[in-house]
Amino acid sequence: MILLRQITDRLVLQPTRYPVYSFGKSPRQLPFRKGALEIWTRRWGCETSDEAAVFVLKFTGTGGRAERATIAPLDYWDDVRAEFWAVNPPGYGGSSGRASLKYLAEAGAAAYDELRRIAGDRPIIVSGNSLGTVTALHLAATRDVAGLILRNPPPLRQMILGRHGWWNLWLGAALIAAHVPDSLCSVRNAGRCTAPAIFVTSARDRVVPPFYQLRILRAYAGKKRVLVLDDADHDTRLTPVEQQRFEQLVGWLRARTGLSVPAVRELCV
Repeated sequence: MILLRQITDRLVLQPTRYPVYSFGKSPRQLPFRKGALEIWTRRWGCETSDEAAVFVLKFTGTGGRAERATIAPLDYWDDVRAEFWAVNPPGYGGSSGRASLKYLAEAGAAAYDELRRIAGDRPIIVSGNSLGTVTALHLAATRDVAGLILRNPPPLRQMILGRHGWWNLWLGAALIAAHVPDSLCSVRNAGRCTAPAIFVTSARDRVVPPFYQLRILRAYAGKKRVLVLDDADHDTRLTPVEQQRFEQLVGWLRARTGLSVPAVRELCV
């Protein structure tokens, strides 16, 4: 049982602990289990003493680090006072503990609950890239999330079966897939989400092929908008035209979080 769980973790996770320079972000330690969860924060459009109007909580991909996380969609909202949090899960960066799928949902919930304590009734937008979408969807299904931004979301169990089952008659893959925690079933969590969401899909993704992403997209119960990157692989940057389209979509999301342009501009006076 433990061996299969460790195999599953190694198949999915790519943790690193080496120092990473982070421009503009500051580290924060949150108590978690017997150690700490490392969160990198940044204020946007406001001084330390100012109140933020919105918060963004971001989860990176399997080999990502919070120090490198982009602050989207805040870089499209120059007139918004905001606070950005990016989370290093256990085993990544300065977060203690061992990297394991069984801690992802709990760590995400701990980060969200602390941010909610600070935010009060102000909106929290949750963003996830690749593996980070798994935690983001769990939070959207179990917490009060104002909106979601998801890029290349993987359904972990289905991908393990589909991509690694052929050589073992699906028996070994089924045992490994069974050790993905129920809380990380993105297809089921998507069916429980009601927050407005933006899905960004790389049409030539070789890590999470669009076929798998569509399972989550079709299951998503809330209002959604989709941006398809026709010539993009998993980590390809958006072209200028795609950036314009994304800006339109985050404008749509902004309107549904209560951050209308006149209200935000009045707050920033």
